Amino acid sequence: MLGKSLAILVVSPRERSGTTLLARLFAEFFRLSGDAPLLFDTDAQKPKFSKYFPEAELVDLGKTKGQMRLFDTLPVRAHEPKIVDVTGRAFPTFFSLMRDIDFVAEARANNVEPVIVYIPNYDADDFERGFRIREHFGCEFVLAENAYLGTAPQSLHGVNSYWALKANPVRVMIPLLDSMNMNLMEDERVSLAEFLKRSAPGATQPSPGEKASMPLAYLSLDARSKIRNWLKPSLREVQRAVQLVQQRLDTPVTEPQSF
Repeated sequence: MLGKSLAILVVSPRERSGTTLLARLFAEFFRLSGDAPLLFDTDAQKPKFSKYFPEAELVDLGKTKGQMRLFDTLPVRAHEPKIVDVTGRAFPTFFSLMRDIDFVAEARANNVEPVIVYIPNYDADDFERGFRIREHFGCEFVLAENAYLGTAPQSLHGVNSYWALKANPVRVMIPLLDSMNMNLMEDERVSLAEFLKRSAPGATQPSPGEKASMPLAYLSLDARSKIRNWLKPSLREVQRAVQLVQQRLDTPVTEPQSF
């Protein structure tokens, strides 16, 4: 990919909001597009992202070495996009460091555009926090809503920051998948790209020997259908967001293989 490279920062101020899931979708989207994204997991206490992607680097933002490793690498001009899973535990430290080192200016000086992908819970404080982050850093910003977290209560309709973020030019909506099949998909052995290939109509069926070691998500016909019907629109949401950001930056658009 020529033009500006993207540093995609998938963040949420709360745990269990879906940052790892959305980071996985971004990573798989770029891999399906022929890229080899650089991946970072910031949850040193309970790493998950790096378990799905062994090539991902686990960085401990509580230590100077981890801080330097992440923030020295992200602004570097590179052909590959970069994706960071910033969970609730790492959120305050991550943004303090990002502010203190003027990360956005440094990245842009190297033709790298930070993209903050922000997942709020449906809570006034989360929308206010997201609005302040967007206004302060002034880089590309994506509002990501996770249907798993429910719907906005009526009380949010009187909150200005809620409407400000809802009007953000780039948004992502991750659809709901029932909890049983989500649990199957969260098996660390499940690759989303591999799942698409194995669950495609007419795909070669695994041998009895292969079945013995395969995750249940690949084996249950019902699970395969439901997960595939969730995964394809989720990847399309990511594709739409990435391409909108690239169009806003007037940089070449990433085109994936069909999925």
